[in-house]
Amino acid sequence: MPFSIFLIVLGGAFMHATWNTLIKSAPDKNLETALANFFTSLVALPFLLIYGLPDLDTYPYIILSLILHVIYFYMVASAYRHGDLNLAYPIMRGVAPMLVLIFGAIIFTDSVSTLAVVGVVGVCLGVILLGLRKSLTSLNHKAALLFALANAVVIAMYTIIDGKGARIASNVWSYVSLLMFLNGYVFPAILIWQRRSAVELKNSLRYIQKRWLFALASGALIMGSYSFALYAMTQAPVALVAALREVSVLITFLFGVFFLKEKLYPQRFIGAFLILLGMVLIKFD
Repeated sequence: MPFSIFLIVLGGAFMHATWNTLIKSAPDKNLETALANFFTSLVALPFLLIYGLPDLDTYPYIILSLILHVIYFYMVASAYRHGDLNLAYPIMRGVAPMLVLIFGAIIFTDSVSTLAVVGVVGVCLGVILLGLRKSLTSLNHKAALLFALANAVVIAMYTIIDGKGARIASNVWSYVSLLMFLNGYVFPAILIWQRRSAVELKNSLRYIQKRWLFALASGALIMGSYSFALYAMTQAPVALVAALREVSVLITFLFGVFFLKEKLYPQRFIGAFLILLGMVLIKFD
């Protein structure tokens, strides 16, 4: 993998870790997620105006991705309601790249060396180790684990779909801009319908007044993180990018420990080592 692409993926990983931590720390995770999605559409609009609409043959991929992203954000918020950031986030992000490696090989013609495959597996195992153990602060360990595993399948599906869509697009930035622009309205619309009573709407508006700046930051980070990832997938094997961006789990691990006061276990040090080892193997593919 070229060093420039390696750095781009790592930059996106840092953004991804940051917005996940912001949402985990929010009092109302569903509303915060919806609000962040809305701000993502606002951030995406200038890029959409600059780069224009993507090719028509990419629209089926965008529609499928939109559906999966709505499910993904719902699963993220649900997992965080039941368990620690350092439980749910590593599981959902660690299983997904292995699924991408397996099923992506059928769809893409990427050449991935044995060394890189070992690196992907190392990253995934390390990520899973970071979140596998039950902690005392998890409200419902089993529910959080089930949401995280189900979301891993969703992540793998939209990664493969968007990787394919970005590659057939003549301009990857127009593809991701339209995707993020449209995505910003679907989940908020669903949440507004769910909370359509006068009392709930009033409470939601009061919450937005207090948290809009945090949600704006999350929205910008969502846009940046996924833009970097999709661009990298047009320049390097999708499976390697999908695995390498999970270094965000290491960053989130540190955020969770130092800022959210989550528990630190010895096995998480082993997980961190495996992630770092896997990163080195992927870099030198």
